[in-house]
Amino acid sequence: MVYPSPKGPMVEGKDYPIQGDIVDVAPARNLSLCLRNKNKILKCQSFDKPNLLPGNISYVFSLTAHRNLDGTQIWCEAEQNFLPQGPKLPQIKSKPLEVVVLYPPTFNSPTNETLETAGRKITLDCNATGNPTPMYSWHLPDPLQQMNKNEKQLILTQPVQFPGTYSCTAFNSQGTTTKYFTVIEAPRDQTTFGAIVGGFVALGVVLTIAGLVFVTPDGTFSLNKGNYRRGRPTSSGPV
Repeated sequence: MVYPSPKGPMVEGKDYPIQGDIVDVAPARNLSLCLRNKNKILKCQSFDKPNLLPGNISYVFSLTAHRNLDGTQIWCEAEQNFLPQGPKLPQIKSKPLEVVVLYPPTFNSPTNETLETAGRKITLDCNATGNPTPMYSWHLPDPLQQMNKNEKQLILTQPVQFPGTYSCTAFNSQGTTTKYFTVIEAPRDQTTFGAIVGGFVALGVVLTIAGLVFVTPDGTFSLNKGNYRRGRPTSSGPV
């Protein structure tokens, strides 16, 4: 029989002893003991002892906990292979061990983001994976401090798209990580802006020309500015 040993949750990054015991094996030649996960060999140790009487063999593997192992099973397998001189005996498998690995939060989209205000909703995605399941907190611009700040997503509709820096912190018993979102005002449509500016410039030109043609030296407006004489009527008819 083969027995893996650890009990209780592991912590990511730490090394743990995994003991495999082979009971009443003989002969202990061409013998291998492997630690497996899914279809992958994690560790393997070979033995080639000459004794012919049944005996017990133990080996302690050192396994570094990683989040990829969380929620999976590990087990040991013993195998004797006498080829080419003899037969290959069937593998002996231990009872699988459920693995729990604790690890800090990691954002699904870890890069800080810059978003533009627009006529649509803006989603600030703070979703993170971790064990235990992460909790969330937000730091928002002052006008939005009353919003629900315990969610992994924050949705800003048009009335509350305030420019500024939004930060989200995901945390659990293993650690804390923060992501930043910068919301900026969308640039104006340059075509529309240029048309408005051009309209004002054209209006200014028209008013300037009108001033040169129709405004008299004393500041009054006359359609017959060419015949204007100060202090005298402009009409050439009989008095």
